[in-house]
Amino acid sequence: MRSRLTSPCWLLLLALVGTFLISAPSAIAQSKSKKDEKLSPPPPVPPPPAPAAAGKKTESEKLDIQDLEQKYWAPKDTDFSVVQNRAYPKEKRFSASLQYGPIINDAFNEGYNLGLTANYFFSEREGIQAEFVSYNVDDNSTVKGFANQYGGVRPNIGRVTSMYGLGYNWVPIYAKMSLLGQKIIYFDMAFTPVVGMMSYEQTTKNGNKNDSSFAYGLDVTQYFFLSNHLAIRVDLKNRWWSEEVLNWTSGLKDKSQTTNTTLFLLGVTYYH
Repeated sequence: MRSRLTSPCWLLLLALVGTFLISAPSAIAQSKSKKDEKLSPPPPVPPPPAPAAAGKKTESEKLDIQDLEQKYWAPKDTDFSVVQNRAYPKEKRFSASLQYGPIINDAFNEGYNLGLTANYFFSEREGIQAEFVSYNVDDNSTVKGFANQYGGVRPNIGRVTSMYGLGYNWVPIYAKMSLLGQKIIYFDMAFTPVVGMMSYEQTTKNGNKNDSSFAYGLDVTQYFFLSNHLAIRVDLKNRWWSEEVLNWTSGLKDKSQTTNTTLFLLGVTYYH
């Protein structure tokens, strides 16, 4: 009779049991390991770097402004000037003016006077001037009324007759203005110190005498340009000189005084 242990069924059963016994501990260990992995917390995530405080920059982000500071504190360039195109330039040009107007501040004389002026401009800002003024004045209404009322009595006065002089033109102002919104007018404003000789009459009862004296003054001139060759010219001319005043009755020297006259002249200037 064959033993039961050697039968094929028992051999197969023993092989299965042996295989289970060998692989069971490894499977249990792997299962436990996976379970432990599921139960263990994830590793901590490192916190992100703290942002820079508001308004503060890191060393690499700071702006270098040293060059800007040096340029700001550097000496300023004084060669800059306003660039303006001139519609009617006068640099390197001659001009001649004819004017006419009244004497406006003489207490004893009145009348209208003729002025002739020649100019040459080295630049738009500077030039020279030669002038001649012919005075055409007579007693004003106050002197005439006083003489008529008191039988020919008159104050001791002198009377200007003419002046010629030289001046230096300084033209600091050039501008444009609108006329009734229809036309643009270009103008210059000039200041001209003047020196020259003033001729005047010393009035007396027995006839007038002629004399002359050194004179100086200041002109304020306005040019309104009409074209490249023509401009309207307005002058306010102030003149001072020393004169000897004679007594109306005796004809002898009464006093010496510094006299001022102011002329308002209006006319036309031609540019060549």
